Amino acid sequence: MARRVALVLALGVFVVSLTAPASAQQPKRGGILRIADREAPNLDPHLSISFLTHSWANMVYSQLVRYAHGPEQKHTADFTVVPDLAEKWEHKSPTVIEFTLRKGVKFHNKPPVNGREVTAEDVKYSMERFRTKSAFRARFDVVQAIDVVDRHTLRVTLKEPFAPFLNHLAASTYLAILPREVEEKLKDFNRAEAMIGSGPFMVKSYQKGVQIAFERNPDYYMKGMPYLDGVVIEITPDAAARLSLLRAGKVDMGHMWGYMVPEEAKSLKQTNPEMVMTPTMTIGSGKLYFRTDQPPFNDVRVRRAVSLAINRKAWNDSINYGEGCVDAGPVPCAMSDWKLDASKMDPAKAKYLVGYDVAEAKRLLAEAGHPKGLTVPMYHWPGYAPPWRTYYDLAADDLSKIGITVEFKPEEYGKYISTTYLGKFEKMAMGPQAPGNEVDDWLFSGFYPEQPHNRSHVADAELNRMLLAQRRELDPKKRLALVHDIQRYLADKAYYVYVPTSPQYITHAPQVKGFKHHDGFSLGHRLIFTWLER
Repeated sequence: MARRVALVLALGVFVVSLTAPASAQQPKRGGILRIADREAPNLDPHLSISFLTHSWANMVYSQLVRYAHGPEQKHTADFTVVPDLAEKWEHKSPTVIEFTLRKGVKFHNKPPVNGREVTAEDVKYSMERFRTKSAFRARFDVVQAIDVVDRHTLRVTLKEPFAPFLNHLAASTYLAILPREVEEKLKDFNRAEAMIGSGPFMVKSYQKGVQIAFERNPDYYMKGMPYLDGVVIEITPDAAARLSLLRAGKVDMGHMWGYMVPEEAKSLKQTNPEMVMTPTMTIGSGKLYFRTDQPPFNDVRVRRAVSLAINRKAWNDSINYGEGCVDAGPVPCAMSDWKLDASKMDPAKAKYLVGYDVAEAKRLLAEAGHPKGLTVPMYHWPGYAPPWRTYYDLAADDLSKIGITVEFKPEEYGKYISTTYLGKFEKMAMGPQAPGNEVDDWLFSGFYPEQPHNRSHVADAELNRMLLAQRRELDPKKRLALVHDIQRYLADKAYYVYVPTSPQYITHAPQVKGFKHHDGFSLGHRLIFTWLER
């Protein structure tokens, strides 16, 4: 997308002018894109942190600001913040940001909103609702005040300088802008008829357990966009069934983001050589996590033993064809701008991030008072896409070799995402962490007390000091140095045990054009620029 960008650093103004994107191929309007994927557990973007909820919500709702997408983006992890409902913003001081909204942006023309203009009052209402209801409301702990200056101007005052703030506003639809009267008249947003926003698509129909259909928003503020007439998501819980639908040409994509692990992709390419596949290292992290506030995992020796028991290289070679990333945490591999590789750390500490040593693991367990081993539960959701089911089995097998017996505790998704995923479990659990688009999402959110992703219940005073310092540092170079120091500090703590990150093959049928992967849950933003060559 052609853009004019004027950015005055420090106390400056950020403005982006949007025009229709240039393309090597002329996009065609029309057509229905068909996708097979799972069902969102909740339709309220402020109440659920599920990637499914936010992928659906991003089709319908706008945000104050968003990330660059499609022709706008430089690469898959381009987290440049650009305008959405706000056409510009100005830092009045290091702690005061004033947003100017676009005039004439309309909510969908559905009752009870009926296509009225989006105003600063709507943004304030949505921000206040987010900070009251969202499991990620801690992201707004830094907000001191939200004030409506006039119909199209909003002022946000922070308690202190906060480097991640604009990024948090842009991240997916956690901060979706909702119309107040929907909640007043329909009582909640967890129903299809309540999904009324100002985003690129509108809900056309929803058959629970069957499909959800979206249609183009004719009044979307980006003139002429999106290209598609609509999008249909065929609700297909089983990964094998999704792959079968894609093979048979009944859907254009077998995942909302086009994800396919190497094993699936290589198999599909044999039967369907026409499929478009782009291997990509996406932002993500898989890990074993622990109740570090309770025995036995309050003992660092037990956690280190678990880490040394995991044969990461063997996992990567056997499951990921050697194409994944072994050095997977605490900052994920794809966040190369921030990541400090284990090879650049003290080897005596780095071994607890990437090493494998069964004898040393057994010694540590015995030293910690468990010479005969342990029996521990592993809470998890079995429905994650491959290779997760294999990962659970591999972890149990590796741990058995040092005397730790794993008792599998599979959970239904709704229970898992509202309990275990948020740290409400006993002893041990395993699973992925949803993509975080700011390094603070992986560090502060994962390690600071009472944060939603602090699943291991970490409480470390020295680490807390470091975590706070990096988020208050507005100088990018100084902040990077602090982030590297945090990674060095965490190397041997084993608060989490990271497993290899699988590459994803972004896969779709050849008639799908203009679809560019972008890390995060922003399905709607990707599909603004997607079109079909039928």
